[in-house]
Amino acid sequence: MTERQVTLIRDLRPDVLTCTPSYAVHLGEACAAAGVEPTSLKVGIHGAEPWTNELKAQIEKLLGIRAYDIYGLSEIIGPGVAAESADSGGMLTVAEDHFYPECVDADGNPVPDGTPGELVFTTLTKTGMPLLRYRTGDVATLADAVPGSPRTLRRMSKLLGRTDDMLVVRGVNVYPTEIEAVVLADERVGPHYLVVDDRRAARPELRVAVESDQPVGDELAHRLRERLGLTVDLRVVPPGTVPRTEVGKAKRVVQWTSGPAPLPGLE
Repeated sequence: MTERQVTLIRDLRPDVLTCTPSYAVHLGEACAAAGVEPTSLKVGIHGAEPWTNELKAQIEKLLGIRAYDIYGLSEIIGPGVAAESADSGGMLTVAEDHFYPECVDADGNPVPDGTPGELVFTTLTKTGMPLLRYRTGDVATLADAVPGSPRTLRRMSKLLGRTDDMLVVRGVNVYPTEIEAVVLADERVGPHYLVVDDRRAARPELRVAVESDQPVGDELAHRLRERLGLTVDLRVVPPGTVPRTEVGKAKRVVQWTSGPAPLPGLE
């Protein structure tokens, strides 16, 4: 019901927008197409899917807001485990009085602060269904509070990915968020993209489709290779080609094992 959301923004002039980051981009584009300037919006609180600082910049540019990350998972409490604020240094302050955070390696051993690991939470105040060292599958880093800040609770980084969404392509480990960080850092590229894990042949290929009306292919492919250590088949498609998500989380990664291409232009 995106048209209705645009109408509500125009008529009711809300201050705050809460939704997934991918839908915030879609809503910003819809407002622009309808000629609605969402000038009343000041802050966006976005979560439920991993997103990079590059996507954050796109959202802030489209909607003219300050975009903040929020983290939660239904097994623990839903939204509210951790949240970004204006003084949290780009990280999310964990509600440490209710949830004890850890980051562990694949064997369950704690890793030092600043080292990516799987987030683990123990509930301290939850009743009915408390959890002890629950492995979330989310990958992030931990850090102490910002020095001198009145907030003394621990912080976690934005999600770097999930342990189960890591792609292994010709022996190279790739997180989709690494691809997003490179793609969206280029202002000539739109915020919608698709990663295709092509498994039709014995030698897997990684294909990435981005939207742009400019010749960015060679330069962007080079930056992806430098970041990932892997040659990527980059396809530049016209704006509007990559499907938009209006309900639920954005589907940024698909596996192609047989049949037609998941997106026109990838053949």
